[in-house]
Amino acid sequence: MADPIRILFAIPALDHGGPDRVLFELLRALDRRRFAPSLMVSEPGGYYLARLPSDIPVGVLGGATRLTRRYPLWRALAFVRRAAPDVVFATLRMNLTLGMIAPAFPRHTRLVMRQAIQATTDFAALIAQAGVKHRVSRWITRTALRRADAVICQSEAMKADLQALVGARDGLHVIGNPIDVAAVRDATRVPASLAGRPALLAVGRLAHLKGYDVLLPAIDQLRARHPAIHLTILGEGPERPRLEAQIRDLGLARHATLAGFSSEPLPVMRAADLFVLPSRYEAFPNAALEALACGTPVVLTDCPGANGQLVRAGFNGRLAAACTPAALVDAISAALGERAGYDRAAISADCAARFGAAQITARYEQVFEEVFEGGFAGAAGAPATASRRRRAG
Repeated sequence: MADPIRILFAIPALDHGGPDRVLFELLRALDRRRFAPSLMVSEPGGYYLARLPSDIPVGVLGGATRLTRRYPLWRALAFVRRAAPDVVFATLRMNLTLGMIAPAFPRHTRLVMRQAIQATTDFAALIAQAGVKHRVSRWITRTALRRADAVICQSEAMKADLQALVGARDGLHVIGNPIDVAAVRDATRVPASLAGRPALLAVGRLAHLKGYDVLLPAIDQLRARHPAIHLTILGEGPERPRLEAQIRDLGLARHATLAGFSSEPLPVMRAADLFVLPSRYEAFPNAALEALACGTPVVLTDCPGANGQLVRAGFNGRLAAACTPAALVDAISAALGERAGYDRAAISADCAARFGAAQITARYEQVFEEVFEGGFAGAAGAPATASRRRRAG
């Protein structure tokens, strides 16, 4: 019998973030008969790290400075060479760290990356703020991604975006994010209430890309038809002062609340009449996926990213044609008009069928096995690493 494939998962921290939850779900669901997972992080502690199965070895890289903690090149290389895994799976900043040191990996070690952003869209916004710095960052990102044996993209739009950045290459796979729908249902058994009739909920960082500054004028327009409407936004971030001022200027104190960060948002997601996320761009909206797992209909924007893959119009919500107040008003109005026809149990079941942890993990496992067995061609068409067959047991 073949030995399990040794996979070293790498992420900056396993805390509250969406990518953190994705990695946690994969680590829990991975078939231990075929794979032996371990974990490498830069930072100790974290919400999901504390909940990790006990059979997963964890290495903490640390670092003497903020820069070496963010990009622990030499510590990560020493760790990989010592562990000599069959596959390294990286996401977030670890893509850059491990992509840059990949040429010094043990000869048999393969590299798989999970892309977490719409790269060209994100870099366009960053370069507008600080051109030289982020042009260098874009070059480093392109170089790192080209060294991967395979890259996981969360949507077809992200795959096309990545091809625009790195050029044509094999080994790009479209796999959505996993969610443990049963665990979500258990969490929503806790009673919760939400202000408003209808009660709208948004969850996410208070940042420009989330589009809350566009959603608030939409709420201002909707209150004429829905006098008791209320929007609750869970999250913190740099846009809080601007959004607070906007709520005051629009006279929305009775119709919108910035409720801050919540470590347990699922019960209120279940209590909401509608989950709304007005993103300007969105790789894969994990909060919207959680809302669907709760059975709550969603309104998302038709922006670059995976939003279009989640929404089935008239069944589980509506897709706003653009990130504008008018488009959001139209989509929210349509979704509210359909409330009586939404079947929350069916919405949750559909989410489980398309994005359940077992189904998504199986697709990741297939990529890991294919990369381990033979590797994929990189940007230039040549195998990114030497071929290595599975060890005989």
